[in-house]
Parts: sequence; structure tokens; C-alpha cells
Amino acid sequence: MKTKLVALFCACVLLLTTVDMFIPRSEAKIFDNVIRLHILATDDSDEAQAVKLLVRDAILDECGYLFEDIDNIDSAKEIVSGNLSKIEAVANRILKENGMDYTATVEFGEEEYPTRVYEEFTLPAGKYISLRVKLGEASGKNWWCILFPPLCIGASSKSIVNTGVSKKDTSVFTEKRYTFRFKLLELFGD
Repeated sequence: MKTKLVALFCACVLLLTTVDMFIPRSEAKIFDNVIRLHILATDDSDEAQAVKLLVRDAILDECGYLFEDIDNIDSAKEIVSGNLSKIEAVANRILKENGMDYTATVEFGEEEYPTRVYEEFTLPAGKYISLRVKLGEASGKNWWCILFPPLCIGASSKSIVNTGVSKKDTSVFTEKRYTFRFKLLELFGD
């Protein structure tokens, strides 16, 4: 009996390894070709959450044009790096106009994100290039979108193909999702 279980386990591992070889690996293209915008509210109060959205709107309105004619990630990174003080000034102006007694800080670098499901595509969890706008204590609920390519407005209506992933490989993010289970563990588990 023990020999059969070991053989069955080995067969399952071999099968899953073989199946795994045929799954496209386009996630790296996503991570390397996207800049995400992440805005964190000072806390979870209704006032802080409302101001967070006002800051978001102002940043997108006043800085969104910067990415209109940009078609590569290197240029987008340069634009973000060169406009950090402008973005921070926009956020601080909105905070001041709304009577907040805290300020915003802006950071640009890599940040871990969870999986994000939009209507037409899913962005996998992973480390992305990120423009992070921290409002006050930055301990409240956050908001994020794709800053480059510019998908923050109407994110669900855009195509993930804009991020450098081929049309064929977008199925990793848009098609039916599969969950692999170990039947052996189901049979002998709790």
C-alpha cells in the first residue's frame, strides 16, 4: 500500500510539473512595464477617505497628461522621478484646501501588491514599480490604479495588451482560472 501511495504521489508531481511547463509566464512583462499609483489615507475616517479621493482626482487631473504621449516604461519612470515634487505639492495643496492638519509624502520605488481583479483583466500579485502617496499617518484604507500605461481612468475599459504582453499571453490574466488540487490529499486529509 505504501509503495502504491508513493508511486501515485510521484505520478501526480510529474503530471503537475508537465502541466506547469505549458502555462505562459507573462507576469514578468507586466511587473516590468507598469507603474502603479498607490494612495494611502491617514486613517479610515469618512473625512480622511473623502480627502484621499480628492487627492487622487487632483493628481490624475493635474499630472495625468504627463503620460499621454509616452510609450515606454523608461520614459515613464523619468517623468515620475522628475515630477515627484509637483505630485507632492498637488497632494499637499488639496490637504490644505480641505483643512487637514497633516501633509503628504511621495515615494517612488518597488512595492508589493496583492492580486487585483478588474472587469476585463487581472493583475497578478507581485512587486511593481510604484508611485506611493502617503497622506499623514498613511494607516487608512488605500486606493490604487495603473498610472502607466495610463489606465487610472476607466481602468476596466482598457486592454492589458498595452502593458507589453502579447494578445496570446493575455489569457493568463483574462481567461477562465483553474485551481489545481491534490486528490490524494483530499482522500486522506481531514
